[in-house]
Amino acid sequence: MRVSTSMIYDNGTTQFQNRAGDLLNLQQQVSTGRRVVAPSDDPIASSTALVVEQAKSVNASYSINRGAASDSLRIVESKLGGVNDLISYVKELVVQSGNGSLNAADRKTIAVDVRARYEALVGLANSSDPEGGYLFAGFQTNTQPFVGNIASGMVYRGDQGSRALQISDSRVIPVSNSGNEIFMDIPNLNGAFHTSAGATNTGAAVIDDGSVVGSYSGNQYRIDFTSPGNYDVYNVTLGGPPIASGAYLSGTAIAFDGIQMSISGTPATGDTFSVDPGGYTDIFNTLKTFVGALENSSGPALNTQVLQTLGKLDKAQDNVLRVISSIGSRVNEVQAAESVGSQADVQYAGTISRLVDLDYAKASSDLAQKTTALEAAQQAFVKTTGLSLFNYLG
Repeated sequence: MRVSTSMIYDNGTTQFQNRAGDLLNLQQQVSTGRRVVAPSDDPIASSTALVVEQAKSVNASYSINRGAASDSLRIVESKLGGVNDLISYVKELVVQSGNGSLNAADRKTIAVDVRARYEALVGLANSSDPEGGYLFAGFQTNTQPFVGNIASGMVYRGDQGSRALQISDSRVIPVSNSGNEIFMDIPNLNGAFHTSAGATNTGAAVIDDGSVVGSYSGNQYRIDFTSPGNYDVYNVTLGGPPIASGAYLSGTAIAFDGIQMSISGTPATGDTFSVDPGGYTDIFNTLKTFVGALENSSGPALNTQVLQTLGKLDKAQDNVLRVISSIGSRVNEVQAAESVGSQADVQYAGTISRLVDLDYAKASSDLAQKTTALEAAQQAFVKTTGLSLFNYLG
């Protein structure tokens, strides 16, 4: 076979290009620290690494959500802690107001303090998050949830929604509670009705919270004392004559239409007690009613209001503590999810590294080998192209 000079040069050029390309590819791997610089370097590893990278990116998004969820929950927990402290303080005032040695001026002084606590409670209920959205408005974060005052009463303008964030591929966690759940829908002492003494009562009798013992119709009732030793029960909703009558004995249950309650003490002729339907009450109305009693009532009517206010505040505080406990559980869940997410992130990084990262020891050896091969090819080309008959002609 004849080997022409052009063939020698073409072959040499091809060899140089191949070896230089291999060397350039190694240099790129060393400079980037990656074995797979382009998908063509290892299609299977490249595609697998892409899937893992996507999973790692999704996990990073969940991590952002977990941070936001933790921040939101801690803000809500802090505000509700303030509400709990406020209720505890008002309960102290309620107990203080039950002191029989206080006069009307003393009670009005306490009423001023309770009014101030009412305004503070409104401020807490209308708290905002760092972005300016209302914490307790449900989904209506741009709407002030509680509107009103102690004179007109409080109205809830939010909704029943609870905002949530997805903290993992399988868990969406609530990061708020509606103001209606926390401040408004507080179960009454018996869950069906509430009792109260007439504002003009002059006797020394108080009524307890009562209980449901049968099928309660949800009607309103009034208990009238026609004499200190006798009473009549009227169905205010339906009207008509008394539905029950009896001889009064202090502390003995008075039962009718599936409910019962006890009146203790000595009622005066003309004293009345009311039974009003309603399974829920709100803390704002509880404080409003108590302030009215402090400013306008005394004696048995005030004593009854003190007892009922304490009971309702206990219910309100239990409700707040229930939500705080729920928030604490959610914070713990977010922290657990963050721990799992951090571990997954480390695993994703390790998998990606195994698939595409460079083995520097092997790469250094290959780089030296290919550099030597390129230099040897260059020397061989020089020697080969130097062969000519003209070098041997005399």
